[in-house]
Amino acid sequence: MSPATITTARAIAARYGTSYYRATLFLPGALRDAVFVLYAFARLPDEMVDNPLPGSDPAVRLHEWKNDWILAYDTKESHHPILAATSELFHHYHIPLSVSLEFIDAMIMDLEKTRYHNYEELRTYMRGSAQAVGVMLTYIFGFKSDEAFFYAAALGEAMQLTNFLRDVREDYDERGRIYLPQDECARFGVTEAMIAEHAPTPQFITLMQHEVARARTLYRTAELGIELLSPQSRRAVRLAARFYEAILDEIEHARYDVFSERVRVPAWRKGSMILRSYVSS
Repeated sequence: MSPATITTARAIAARYGTSYYRATLFLPGALRDAVFVLYAFARLPDEMVDNPLPGSDPAVRLHEWKNDWILAYDTKESHHPILAATSELFHHYHIPLSVSLEFIDAMIMDLEKTRYHNYEELRTYMRGSAQAVGVMLTYIFGFKSDEAFFYAAALGEAMQLTNFLRDVREDYDERGRIYLPQDECARFGVTEAMIAEHAPTPQFITLMQHEVARARTLYRTAELGIELLSPQSRRAVRLAARFYEAILDEIEHARYDVFSERVRVPAWRKGSMILRSYVSS
């Protein structure tokens, strides 16, 4: 992978994933560069979906990206530097092509589906998106046994669910999407009008409490698998998990009002978590 491509990939990670970026800095050089490239590979099609260029057709661009990626994987070269670098790392770390295609197909699904009937339906989407990324990263990190993939998928699911809870307003207002399962919304009495009106009603708060508890359970499950990763990657993965779970704390501190402003974890708190990771290691 060329230094210029790694610099580009690192800039993409720094711009779009601050928590992810900070945690990645605790990886040794070669692993860190590989993770930056994989992040860029995943983030670019995600941006095609969430923030399409004016006048562009996201579906066309995604299918072109998928075709270009398959060609890059097969030929080990590409006119797109990120795809060329990703092909190199896929072959180096023996990452199955099928996992990356699941991810891209999930991005295509995001264009077509804006509501999810139940959590299992939502998990189908997450299996192709965040869980697939977790699996790809596990090949890069190195692992003791195949059990590591189960825990990596759990962490990916936990992180994506956290994002969904933080971004309820943004997803609805800007993209017309609701990732909260429809049957659970109905069970707790949450209507689409409440979301459209940005109303943290008692019903909405109860639903959010339920979803936050689900996400925390996933983080506890994922934590059990960190010891199955190579020693050089554990601190970074543990920090990434803690950074993301801290978003749930901030949602709770905001009394589940994710409408007034975007919930963020203060930089000083991330710094504190980094220090504690050294004390406890």
